[in-house]
Amino acid sequence: MTRPPLRLNRRTLAAFVLVAVALSAVLWTTGGAIGDASPAVDANVTERYRGIDALTGTQTVEVRADDTVTSRTVADVTLVPETERKRVNFRNAANRRYDRQVSNGSTLWLHETDRDAVTVIELTGPPTESRTAERLQLLVAAAGLTDDAGRPQSIGVSPLPVVPRHAGVAPGADANRSYAVEFVETDTVGGREAYVLDIVPETNRSEAGYRQRLWLDTERFYPLRKQTAWTADGTRRSVTTTYTNVTFDAAVSADTFRPDIDAGTTVERQETPNTSWFRSRADLVARSSISVPEPTVPSAYELVYATRTTGRINGVGLRYAASDGRELTVAKFNYTLDIDADERDATVSGRPATIDYGPTTSVSWNCDGYGYTVRGTGVETERLVEIGASVGCRA
Repeated sequence: MTRPPLRLNRRTLAAFVLVAVALSAVLWTTGGAIGDASPAVDANVTERYRGIDALTGTQTVEVRADDTVTSRTVADVTLVPETERKRVNFRNAANRRYDRQVSNGSTLWLHETDRDAVTVIELTGPPTESRTAERLQLLVAAAGLTDDAGRPQSIGVSPLPVVPRHAGVAPGADANRSYAVEFVETDTVGGREAYVLDIVPETNRSEAGYRQRLWLDTERFYPLRKQTAWTADGTRRSVTTTYTNVTFDAAVSADTFRPDIDAGTTVERQETPNTSWFRSRADLVARSSISVPEPTVPSAYELVYATRTTGRINGVGLRYAASDGRELTVAKFNYTLDIDADERDATVSGRPATIDYGPTTSVSWNCDGYGYTVRGTGVETERLVEIGASVGCRA
């Protein structure tokens, strides 16, 4: 008996797409007048940032809707930049399921608040490295801080990622081709001096009122504060992450990134997709029972890795990146998306498609029992639709 294809809400399937291509990224939550004289930065931003052995401090994540704080989370954190090694101890965690999150880079342990229990999640990582250090170097250069004349420049940079856990979604670069970066002033965050940079769309600056402001530590260039603001449905929203009481190169024991488990602790393993990683599309084709999309992507993008996901959902994915930090993901799964009639805001190969605007913008559609999604960070919507059209509708 042939089972009819299961239809999923597109946001549910999008969660599986993220698990397949960037699991660890979704498991962690991580002003003045322009016109100050621009300082001259002669440091190698990438080296300074990557040279941080470990960071300890207090992390505060605040979500606002207009002038109202809708969510505020405070945690004591220890982390190693450019890795997934982290320990997050939440303060006042009575309303949270987990009061502690620990990762050694390959496994994540979630400690429950109300009982001695730990949920274990294996983090299957892709064969790629973090691009945060290089992106910070580009942002500092674009702000004119490495230019003797202090002139702001536009070099096709994009904002740092933001994953607002309790604020709905924040728009990405859906309608804008590049961003302008401006030096605002030198300020302090938690007693540390910081360069304040504004990042706004270079064109259509009033579109959704998007703006990201960064407070970069003047010595190590770590973002001591990151604020992303946008307007949706007439409401001004923002997500602000701040680090105070910061110590760089803190002495951290190996036990910091291990769970607190004793004889009485209940250990539970969460079911996650089984993901295999490949260096090339050809390798994925050879190992997949599902036909693999062959999209046409701009020449600036190179394939970073390909994935095969098996388990509750079977699918394939292709991840591309450009040198300036922009990213593309093309995914195909054996579940179809539940696209309501009023959500059909695009057409891909004659099939109705829906667009979701968020930290990454996505275009999704169905074809012969499969769901397809093209996602982009720093990529305009029109380009995502074009890439979707190049994939076509082939089962």
